[in-house]
Amino acid sequence: MCRSICASLVLSFAVMMGAVAQAGAQADIGRQIAPTGKLRVGVLMLSYFTVEDAGMLKGWSPDLGIELAQRAGVPHELVPIHNPADMIEAFKAGKIDVTFIGITKERSAAFDFGPVLIGLRTTFLVPASSTIERISEIDRAGVRIVVPARSAQGEHLEKIIANATMLRVPVETTKPATDLIATGQADAFSHVVPMLAKAQPALPGSRILPGSYYDVPIAIGYPKGSPPVVVEFCKSFVTDMKASGFAQKAIDRMGKLADGVVVAMP
Repeated sequence: MCRSICASLVLSFAVMMGAVAQAGAQADIGRQIAPTGKLRVGVLMLSYFTVEDAGMLKGWSPDLGIELAQRAGVPHELVPIHNPADMIEAFKAGKIDVTFIGITKERSAAFDFGPVLIGLRTTFLVPASSTIERISEIDRAGVRIVVPARSAQGEHLEKIIANATMLRVPVETTKPATDLIATGQADAFSHVVPMLAKAQPALPGSRILPGSYYDVPIAIGYPKGSPPVVVEFCKSFVTDMKASGFAQKAIDRMGKLADGVVVAMP
């Protein structure tokens, strides 16, 4: 009888100590990833990342940020970032602790990235008068492609375009691109599918070419020189967000706004 009770007490003590150790580890992660006491998540205010609804920020990006904070055992603060370029300044100024954004050389120089979590399908919008029907027909001499400046897809196009000409426009709005096409100064607009769908009404009869020439890699970003425990925590988080289906459900909740947004392949 005594042996049974003693064994039970030993097991209970082990479970308790395990729980204490786990709580201690979570507290350590919380302190490391959120040094101010709350996790400040930079959320891009692009319609296929985040939308404001009745004063609340909703979308797959804030959903992931909130879940990350919960797993770290700290409160969260969603920090709206309206221009992707401003994410760099937010990290440099110490205003945010983590984000989800496309990987570019400029951003990689300002903050570190963990594993890729989301992919944004990218293709081209062409006017009604265009004879271009497929992505493979874009890279021709004389074809002028409008592309957002300082964008991940722009960096990729620089690697694969040999004959067409690229024209840079501000990333904040699609109007400069559609204006160039409408006035005959450009022949195609390259962007992620959600933005092309948003631009399409400005060009009646225009077509979004089928397929994707590049799935823009969206990864978790955190400050340069983050402790190894933070790096590993973010890596494990991304793996679980994919495997558990959490990321896919967060995308699905956005409906048509997230057309062209996919969970990145392992």
